[in-house]
This record gives sequence, structure tokens and C-alpha cells, in this order.
Amino acid sequence: MARLIRGRSLLAGGLLAGAALGLGACGHGAAVSQARQACTTVNESLKIYSQITPTTPTAEANQLTADAQAKLLSALPSAAAATSGDGSFNALMTTISEATRVPENLLVPSLTAQCKVVLSNTPYLAS
Repeated sequence: MARLIRGRSLLAGGLLAGAALGLGACGHGAAVSQARQACTTVNESLKIYSQITPTTPTAEANQLTADAQAKLLSALPSAAAATSGDGSFNALMTTISEATRVPENLLVPSLTAQCKVVLSNTPYLAS
């Protein structure tokens, strides 16, 4: 009888471990998907921002800057969800969140590099 109970316990433990691994893999896939969604929005923001040139009238430049920042900040929920699922996306979330304090032109190099990695076949910032 004790052997039967021990065998069931081992089986249950194995099933729980397998389920945890499976759920972990699902969470990671969801994190990558969320990070990619964030980067798609980031790229839309960068596209808006790139429309500003030295000859752009001030009022138009101000409007484009505001539009780009609003678009960039709209990527924050997806980036936060990605970070929640996989901490390796924290740098992306942090960089996006800096848009409330730092001009976007100073964030462009970091955002471009981070999203290039996220949208690649190996979407790991720490790899």
C-alpha cells in the first residue's frame, strides 16, 4: 500500500513539474509577443518623430513631437506586460517609461537597438 501511495505521489509530482514547465514556456511566449507588440508601437512613434526636420515649422514640430510621445507612451502597457512575463524585457519598458522625462531624440538610439533585438529571431535583450 505504501509503495502505491509513493508511486502516485511521484507521478503527481512529475505531472506538477511538467505543468509548471509548460506554463513557464507559455508565459515566455506571451512575453515575447507583448514585447513585439510594444516594439511595433515604438516603431510607429519613431516614424512619426522622424518626420521632424530642421525646416519643419515650430508648431508642426511641436505637434509631431507630442504625437510621437503619445504613441511611444501607448507602448508602455505592452512593455510592462512583457516584463511581467519575462524580466529580460525590463530595459525596454524602462526606456519607454523615460519618455515622460527625457526628449525622444535622446531615446531613439536605445529604442532602435532594443526593438531590433526584440523583433529579431532571437528576441532576448540579455543574450
